[in-house]
Amino acid sequence: MTDFHYFESPTDTSAGTLNPVFELLDFPIAMGGADDIVLTGPVPDQPMVDGRVVTDPRLVKALSKPVELDRAEVLDRSAKLAGVLRAMGISGTANERIIIAEDVPPVSRALSILGAVRIGVGVDVSSTAANTAAPASAPSAESSSAQPSARPGAAETTTVFVHTIDAPPIESGRASVKAIRSQFEGVGITVTGETANIDQAMRDSRVEPAAVVALSPDRELIVTDETSLDARSSLDWLSQELLPEA
Repeated sequence: MTDFHYFESPTDTSAGTLNPVFELLDFPIAMGGADDIVLTGPVPDQPMVDGRVVTDPRLVKALSKPVELDRAEVLDRSAKLAGVLRAMGISGTANERIIIAEDVPPVSRALSILGAVRIGVGVDVSSTAANTAAPASAPSAESSSAQPSARPGAAETTTVFVHTIDAPPIESGRASVKAIRSQFEGVGITVTGETANIDQAMRDSRVEPAAVVALSPDRELIVTDETSLDARSSLDWLSQELLPEA
């Protein structure tokens, strides 16, 4: 893995600032890698065109292909997801975290993690956390707005749940920014007891994509079953677990 491109260079008195998502998406795009396929997924259950479910058998057959997203598309969708988080009151402070349910499609999961890390929101991908976010245990205002932090004496943790929802596909319309798949069809996000349809929110022109933010290298970002990774050490995990094609 290449060295980090620091936003603020390290000094004798400062560790500097960086962001692993910048290394995986923003910088390679600036260097000409926008068209590289970096994220793949299984064949969609319901092929769609311009937000509409395809029913013609010939089109269904033609469109039933594995998902392939290039680096520019991954940046576009993960940055817009980060904008959705901002619109729902998530600012990227150290006491905010995202939990993703086990049944969330792999492409949606990867984009959610990249979007969260983009703005400095920690992600708990441990199996215990994934079970907490399962639709069967739908989060309430009491359970999702403020949960105790694992660290004694730390501030309360605001938890964001990404989970599947029962929602029809959103058709393209005047409020849509793009007439392409959001990659979040059937996925919702719950913050402080309020649930939003991510597919719909991603298509809202009022939601701006979020710029990558500078983070301290020792900022905790990823919690797995085995360990906790900070901003510096999470780069390899994000690359291997989410974008192995990159």
